[in-house]
Amino acid sequence: MLKSLFKTFGLVLILVISLVINVYSQEGVKGAGGGVQGRRTILDFKQELKLNEKQVKEIEKFLQEYFKKEKEFVDKIKEKEAKLNQMLNSGSDIKEVKKLAKEIYCLRGELWGEELETAKKIDGVLNDEQRKKWREIRLGKKI
Repeated sequence: MLKSLFKTFGLVLILVISLVINVYSQEGVKGAGGGVQGRRTILDFKQELKLNEKQVKEIEKFLQEYFKKEKEFVDKIKEKEAKLNQMLNSGSDIKEVKKLAKEIYCLRGELWGEELETAKKIDGVLNDEQRKKWREIRLGKKI
């Protein structure tokens, strides 16, 4: 009986984790991929930052590279999440479910790392004044 209770608790826990993963992924996917509506980048503020044409081209290149990688990561994550949902619905082994959940979170971490690297590259294109103004824009301060 106790074993059955632990098994039920484990399945409920897995379902809760799965729901959190799905909600989180849907939020991420809304803003994923190049040119998605509602997503703003530094290029939306090129006039406020007084970016010159060379800077715009470099930043565009960095963003295009990032969006390509982001799409690949999002596709992998969606695929693994679909598999995770199938596993949860079929009552798969908890160890396999946990392993797949960890893979999904690792992919999310790698994607975040790519975003940080891109931000660092873009930061290197800006001068001190632009960097300060960009920081203010990101923090929501008036420019």
